Amino acid sequence: MDLLRSGGPVLVAILLVSLYAVYLFLERVFKLSRERVEADTLMTKVNAAVRERDLELALTACERHGGPIARVINAALLRLPYGRSAVEAAFQEASLQEEQRLTQGLRSLATIAQIAPLLGLLGTVTGMIVAFSEISQQGTGNPAALADGIGQALVTTAAGLIVAIPVLIGQNYLANRVDNILIEIDRRREELMANVVQVVAARREERRGETPREAISGAR
Repeated sequence: MDLLRSGGPVLVAILLVSLYAVYLFLERVFKLSRERVEADTLMTKVNAAVRERDLELALTACERHGGPIARVINAALLRLPYGRSAVEAAFQEASLQEEQRLTQGLRSLATIAQIAPLLGLLGTVTGMIVAFSEISQQGTGNPAALADGIGQALVTTAAGLIVAIPVLIGQNYLANRVDNILIEIDRRREELMANVVQVVAARREERRGETPREAISGAR
């Protein structure tokens, strides 16, 4: 309590901001930990279904798997009958939606990491104002009169840094996890599109009167 009193209202604001940062960090960690990122099994089923031209089976595999990658793949598969350009557009739109979902709260954490030292600096300035006000009223002969102002200046500066450093580390940790998920989405996107191109090429060969096996052997 003595520490809170010495920090003044600015320290209270820093503590409230820090509590909100802790809530955001834990909430984001919990949400990200529940997202299913491993997609090897999913892509095996989806690619096999695409090669068999069984769209319903591929969509069912995405729904059962869940997670950001499955949601993006599912959105693209729904547009598969409309051609490659439609699939690419669906991929882009779904990827942006997942990015917004995954990065929710990260900007707030970054903002807290920036304003916490500024709040500490504000406490330093107000503390020095209090100290100089005491000097102007009582002179420099009574060091105890300066204790409140100097204490507020030091405590708020330290509190701002104590809050900003771990919040910045936490924000970078979460951003790194999100980046890894988005990279995995892009990788699976390229994998599916390559498979779709092969299927489309095989279909064209069939329309020319060749089976896919004959077309492959002819290409060799």
